[in-house]
Amino acid sequence: MPSEEFSAPEVLIINDDRSLLQSRRQLLENCGATVSTARGTAEAIVETILDPADLILIDATNVGPEHGAFLCGIVKRLRPSKPVALLVFYDTEIPPNTPADRVIYRNDPRQLLIEINEMLDGRLKLDA
Repeated sequence: MPSEEFSAPEVLIINDDRSLLQSRRQLLENCGATVSTARGTAEAIVETILDPADLILIDATNVGPEHGAFLCGIVKRLRPSKPVALLVFYDTEIPPNTPADRVIYRNDPRQLLIEINEMLDGRLKLDA
């Protein structure tokens, strides 16, 4: 029986906080993802155009939910077929009609990986 070839998912993480950006990058790379990053809106737009990732994760914690939703709309217009997740705190009020494909509430890293893996059709290498 031939083995299925693993295709590493590509994830673009957008976050203004360098340490959070790096910790999330490491978390996803440890699960087999190829990760690119962007800090700020301008960099996010450039990366979205240049690097059509399989999933785009926007952390709205630093920029605020309104700006996160705005950026989400820009990314969706640039890459309409790519799933976009908006990462927020539990007590964050999400603007109505947020164009994100999924809102992920910040909690433990394992739950974050589970939700991202669902959006990537199970392509992350998660430990059982």
